[in-house]
Amino acid sequence: MWKMWCGLLLAFLLWGTGVTGQAIPQTQAEERKAAMMADYAMEIREKTPRSDGIYHVDTPAMIQRLKELNINTYYYLVWHERTDWDDFVHEFMPAAQKAGIHVIVYLVPPTESTGTRKSYPYVTDYLAWARAIAEMSKQYPNLIGWAIDDFNHNLDFYTPAYMEQMKETAKSINPDLQFYPVMYSVALNEDFLKTRGAFIDGVILAYRDDPYRNTQIWATEPAQIEQASALTQKYGLDLIWMVYASKLSRTPANPSPVYVREVLQTALDAVRDGKMDGVVTYSLAKENLAEPEDHKAADGNGYLSFFVPAAVATRPGDHVDATQTIRSVPGQTDSYKLTFRTMDEGPNAPGYHVKQLLVDGQVVWEEDVATELTDLKWREISLDLTPYLKGKPQATLTFRLIEKNGVNNYWTNVGFDSIRTEGFELDNPEFETDANWSIERDIPRLIGEILHYDPERQAHTFHHVNTTYLTYDLFDDIRLAHIDEEVKTNLVTTAENAMDYYFSEEIDNALNQLEALENTISAQSGKKIPKETADAWLKQIDAIRGLYRTQ
Repeated sequence: MWKMWCGLLLAFLLWGTGVTGQAIPQTQAEERKAAMMADYAMEIREKTPRSDGIYHVDTPAMIQRLKELNINTYYYLVWHERTDWDDFVHEFMPAAQKAGIHVIVYLVPPTESTGTRKSYPYVTDYLAWARAIAEMSKQYPNLIGWAIDDFNHNLDFYTPAYMEQMKETAKSINPDLQFYPVMYSVALNEDFLKTRGAFIDGVILAYRDDPYRNTQIWATEPAQIEQASALTQKYGLDLIWMVYASKLSRTPANPSPVYVREVLQTALDAVRDGKMDGVVTYSLAKENLAEPEDHKAADGNGYLSFFVPAAVATRPGDHVDATQTIRSVPGQTDSYKLTFRTMDEGPNAPGYHVKQLLVDGQVVWEEDVATELTDLKWREISLDLTPYLKGKPQATLTFRLIEKNGVNNYWTNVGFDSIRTEGFELDNPEFETDANWSIERDIPRLIGEILHYDPERQAHTFHHVNTTYLTYDLFDDIRLAHIDEEVKTNLVTTAENAMDYYFSEEIDNALNQLEALENTISAQSGKKIPKETADAWLKQIDAIRGLYRTQ
């Protein structure tokens, strides 16, 4: 479906050249891309309000930034302001078409249509939305589809009968307009696809380590891709993987640049293997702004975090620990003291989540997270550890979060920081690095991590996404090129090696493969590779090389 739309857009662009009624060979610059590499929302707004008092979408700034990102598709969110649809119709769509960017309109469901934030002007009349978007897509062939957020949370509203009407309304105007519900892995199942699969063209699956709901762990991603791919391919549907690049609600912080890079690259590997049709970043920041809400440490930039995700069931005794071996100061025999700071954030219901400190496995201090009812207020705890350390040259010190009673949906984030000692020594007391502390959890329901505030997180994340997209785009361009097959095979292998090395963070090896690729393309330019094509690839290689060197 994605490939078909690329071809339709190309046909429209060729029509604009004045040549009609005949087949025109595609140049390499016009060659379609097999993968959808997309971005969603986080629109740039104008810096001053217009006469209506609203900060409208800054279309020129958005188009420039999206081109820098090297995406081929943008999901335009209609939700933040009443004027978003008008900005889309009159300003964004004409500019996106001129820039060669495909667009998908992104709407919110009834559960998000609250207060003043709704998808105006049609709000929850999705038949009216289907009609308006389909009619607009006839004017702008680069408008290829529409999507609805949190679809599986609204199935009582989106009945099969209503979805059939949505499909008939849109397809009667433009049979090629695609509809994608946004879902989570726990809800993408046979029952959904049997009852509603006939009324959709694909699924956007938002990855968040379900059922543990976080943007810190990505080890489960390959298995979830396999499961989702098997289901969607069985029903002949597209699968688009959504990667969180901004904060998931009720989590400790925005996803780190490393998290975004790893999840995105794993997803693109799956696209390369034919398991998915594309990827989309969720709310990738485009203005490189500070995120002070993530700066939670008591001192410095790092703190120890124990996190119980929302909507996750726990059992009594579940726990997560951070441990290291401490050492007595030579000659110190009388007094052993420990001071640290702690905080927590969450609903603060007593009797469930309990913080503890252990020495050699023995609990020497504990406190319910509901003891202090003010979120993010760091408190100092001072303890006399003399009875537990006297006469010992070394011991184990453990910070723990333990479940005294199981919960079904009670999230919390517990923090420890600013450790001070007397009579003994430990390493990394400020949690400014990931070293020295051994973090262990007995079950995946609880997450322990040293969280670091990165004042340049947005810029670093944008850089990773940009570099990854540009790398994959070069590989895809070469793989789909109409050139001599022997030369193409050699180039594809080298480009794929460069991508694999980059994904593995072996930058020097990746740069060597880029140089080999560059040499082959230069040698065949104007011979077995059209000069225009070779020039475009060489320019792209130079851009990738520059991005790799700034990793």
